[in-house]
Amino acid sequence: MSVDTVSLLVRIPAPLRQQAQTVAKLRGETVSEVVRSALRNYIRETLDDERDNRTLDALVERIEAGIEPMHDHADVWAEIEALEAHGELPT
Repeated sequence: MSVDTVSLLVRIPAPLRQQAQTVAKLRGETVSEVVRSALRNYIRETLDDERDNRTLDALVERIEAGIEPMHDHADVWAEIEALEAHGELPT
C-alpha cells in the first residue's frame, strides 16, 4: 500500500460487511483490499460508461445532422454477402 493513503469512514449494512469479509477470506486479502478493489472497479466502470455515453451522444448528433450515414440492416447484409461471394472477407 502506498504512503499516500488516507482513511475513509464508510457506513455499510452489516450483511455487506459480512460479504466483504467472506470475499476477503476466500481471496486471502484484507477487507480493505477487497473494498479498494471494488471501489477501483466501480470508478473505472462508471468512467467507461460515461465515456461511452459521450461517444454515443456525439454519434447521435452526427446522425441527426446528416453527417454520419445510417445503413439499413438488409443493405448491410447484402453488402456482406456480396463481399463474401467475391472472396473479399477475411477468413
